[in-house]
Amino acid sequence: MPAYSSDTKHYHRERVRSIMVQDPMLAGEGIRKRLEREGLVLDRNYINGIVNQIHRERAKRAETWTLNNALTALQDAMGEVVRVGWEIANDQMAEGRDRAAALREIREAYNLVFEKMFDAGVFERKLGTLDMAIRNTPLPDEKKQAIAAVFTNWGLLQAPKEDAKTETTSPNT
Repeated sequence: MPAYSSDTKHYHRERVRSIMVQDPMLAGEGIRKRLEREGLVLDRNYINGIVNQIHRERAKRAETWTLNNALTALQDAMGEVVRVGWEIANDQMAEGRDRAAALREIREAYNLVFEKMFDAGVFERKLGTLDMAIRNTPLPDEKKQAIAAVFTNWGLLQAPKEDAKTETTSPNT
């Protein structure tokens, strides 16, 4: 089978998709014969690969659509909980524990929606990741000298021999 350009592959995929829309129960061999009658001769394995790609794409779209509907229903329900919670929290005549419970429910509703959006992949979590490139890079000489000077001043490191000799021969001591 010759290698096709991306534009040609896209054209083939759209032709196969068109046939699948017109006759959803048609198998790969039926699609091949129909394309052949229309003047486009393609290998059956190539057509079956395109059919599988289209099925995967459709499944992903259906999952995304279902997930979006479920998330929006949850957001609407939690929005109602938050609305009622704010009414209770802002009611000056309500008892303190009722107002505190309403604020707690508001917080939990927001957290629930946020967690469900994380679980759905709307956001990307990067908990516990380490950037090893930064951790394993050597310090520049200026930072090494600054750290050594601080350690020497604090008495954690002994002063170098040259510094010790110059300190003892200074006239001010």
